Parts: sequence; C-alpha cells; structure tokens
Amino acid sequence: MNTLAKKQFIMQCCVLIISFTLLGAGLTKAFTTLLVTQKQNVLIQQSKKIVKSFKQVYFLENNYSILAFQKEMKILEDYLGASFIFLDENDYLKLASNDIDEKWYNKKIDFYKNIKKIKNGDYYELRGTMEGIFETPMLSIGTPLDINEVHLGTIFINAPITDLIITVEKSYEIIILFICLAIIGSFILVYFFSKRISLPLVEINNVAKIMASGDFKKRIYINSNDEIGELANVLNTMASSLDEQETKRRQFISNISHDIRSPLTSMKGFLQAMIDGTIPEEKKEKYLNIVLEETERLTGLANNILDINKLEETNSIENFISFDINELIRRVVISFEARAISKNLDIKISFAEKETFVVADLEKTQRVVYNLIDNAIKFTEKGKRIFITTNIKNGKVFVSIKDEGCGISEEEQKRVFDRFYKTDYSRGKDKKGSGLGLSIVKDFVLSQNENIELKSKLNEGSEFIFTLTKMK
Repeated sequence: MNTLAKKQFIMQCCVLIISFTLLGAGLTKAFTTLLVTQKQNVLIQQSKKIVKSFKQVYFLENNYSILAFQKEMKILEDYLGASFIFLDENDYLKLASNDIDEKWYNKKIDFYKNIKKIKNGDYYELRGTMEGIFETPMLSIGTPLDINEVHLGTIFINAPITDLIITVEKSYEIIILFICLAIIGSFILVYFFSKRISLPLVEINNVAKIMASGDFKKRIYINSNDEIGELANVLNTMASSLDEQETKRRQFISNISHDIRSPLTSMKGFLQAMIDGTIPEEKKEKYLNIVLEETERLTGLANNILDINKLEETNSIENFISFDINELIRRVVISFEARAISKNLDIKISFAEKETFVVADLEKTQRVVYNLIDNAIKFTEKGKRIFITTNIKNGKVFVSIKDEGCGISEEEQKRVFDRFYKTDYSRGKDKKGSGLGLSIVKDFVLSQNENIELKSKLNEGSEFIFTLTKMK
C-alpha cells in the first residue's frame, strides 16, 4: 500500500543518502587537500632549511662542511621519509639520496623548467616519477639556489605520494564507516518519526470516513500541540457541531411532524364525525370553528417554517431601508388592540424621540416586534401591564418589550430561543404555539448584525431588548 508513511520514509531516506554522500565526498576532498597541503608545507619549510645549509657549505667550501650537509640531508630523509636531489647550475644531477640509481648522476635534468613556479613563491611543485628517476610517484618541491643573483643549482625534496594515498584511503574507510552508521541510525529515526507523524493522520482519516458516513459521535484523541493536533481539534469541533445540528434536525422533523399530525388528526376526527352524523347539527358550527382554528394553527406553522427557510437563503443587508421604528411599533400594537382589550391589558409606550429612524430590514423588524408583543400578551395575566420603550445610546436604538407575566426560570432562559422549545408545557398556556416564534426573533435580529437580550425572573415578568442601528 502506497501510504503517506511509506512515501515520507522513502523521501527522507533519499534526502539523507544524498546529504551524507555529499558530506562524505566533501569531507574526503577537504581531508585529502588538507593532508597534501600539510605535506607540501612541510616540504617547503624543509627545502628552505636545506637551501640555508647549502649556502653555508658554499661559503665554507671544505669537505667537512659537505659531509655535514650530506649528513643533515640523511637525518631529514629519515625523519621526513623524503629523498633529496641536487642539480648544479647546468641542471646536472650532482648529489642525491642513497635510493637514487647512480646512472642518473651527472645527467642533465631540465624538464622541470617547463613547469612554472608557484605564484607568490619561489619554488617548483612536481608530481610524478620525475621522468623515471623514482619508481613511484612523488610530491616534489624544487627550490632554486641563488646567491648574489648567481644561480648555483636547484634542490628537490621528494615525498612518496603513495604514503598520502594510504593515509587518504584509511580516512576513506573511517569516513565511510561513520557515514554508514549515521545513515542506519538516521533511517531508524526517520522510520519512527514517519510513523509518529503518519499514525495520527491515519486516525484522522479513519474518523473522517466515519463522519462522512453520517456518524458524528466519533472523536479523534491526539495529544499534540502541532498542526496535526490543531487539525484533530478542528475536526472534533466540526463533528460536535454537526452532531448538534443533526440532533436539532431530527428534533426539528419530529416536532414538525407532531405539530402537523396533532391538528390534522383533530380535524380529521371532527370532519369524519360530522360526515357520519355523530355530531348533532346544532353543534357543527362549534366544531367547524375548532377545525378553522386548527387550520390557522397549521397556516401559522407553515409561515414560520417559510420564514426560517427564507432567512437561510437571503441576505438581509440587501433589504435594509430607513424607517421610523416608533411608527412601526404603533402599527403592531394597534393590530393587537382587540386581544389586549379582551384580557384587559394596559400597554404603555414610551419613545426616546418623537421620530426615531433606523436602518434595518423593515419586514423582519416588524416580525420581531410582532412576535415579542404576541408573546407578552399571551403570557401576561388579565389586568396586568405591558411596557414598550425605546432608548438611544452610541448610535444604537434599544427596543424593550416588558411584561408582568409569569417569567422564565434561569434554566429555561438558556433554551428559550431554541427552535420548537416551549417554556410552558406543564402550564399549557400556549396551546397554539409552535415553539418557533422566539427562534425566528433571534435569527431575524442576528441576521441584521444586531443583538437581543432576555431579562426575566419567575413570577416577575420578562423583558426582551433588541438593538437597531440609528440612521445618522
């Protein structure tokens, strides 16, 4: 299986192999250059000493000094593992180490002159057998002997290149050994790190597949503070949200089914009874009115559902206009006049200004005011009061609708804006309500980028306050 862990492992292994190979090649090159340079510097320093000794011999001009010079060369030869060659002013070989074949003595050797002297130096550098003088390749440093601008000859100090090659080969072995150990160790670490990174991703992938199948209960348990942990937290949050939405969807369908089935069952029963003649003729009008009320209830429910659907499909900002919120409140209150009178309710209105123009969605704002006043009338006892006020602060208009009803408990206040939630199931005061009124109110207010607040205490009434943007 071509998994992410496998791809990551192969990719990182390739990177490691290339990196360590380049590192090894670079170290080998650097080490070789260092060895050759060190050997070259040693030969140059010793050649300077030999030249100095030769000059002393030249000035003394006695056999004892020549023997002393030869002895010094012998000591340096044993110490450095190097050999020496002296060419006179005419490039004839006059003096050499013991390992030089005597056939080369008094022979002219001038091929080195084709090689330019090293820049910023006064010596020659040759690599090879020097036209057959040596059996093995040598690193040779040739230093001219010039006294008072008179060329007396050239001294060559020679070190076997094979010694350098052996040293470099040993360094190769050490470098290759450590590189192999480093690569093996790195492969092991890469393997475990790849697994550590890929396993959480595999878990995330498996849980995502489960979520895609519709099961939002599954969670990802990854204890990590990096991007993978953040991704797991995001997916868990998304799953919780989807699970909540799914629960609400099922509850929504269940509540709609219940709210539709109940009036339909009631209507069907009454109509069937009238057709069968079970209901006397004189009572038909009563039951027809009940059927009419149930149809109105269904119509209200359908309208509420359409409002919710409309809210989710349209952008409220496109419908923003300027209007007088005071006039809108007056019109809505007038529409409830009959109901208020039937319950002997006193609706008191207090506006901050004679005219208060706001910028909002007129249709949705009217629905918000209507639903809140409808709720206030519904849950306020006969002979009580309802207060509607407006206040202006920091460019916002605060509309308050307060009643002297039964109030809402703190626990119920947390769910009062949920769809289909009713606070009065035990009291049975809202027989015709669908539980969508306050949900629509909140959705309509929030869709206009405004806020709504509830203040309530049991047996002391409730106050709903929502904001609108005042026209400048």
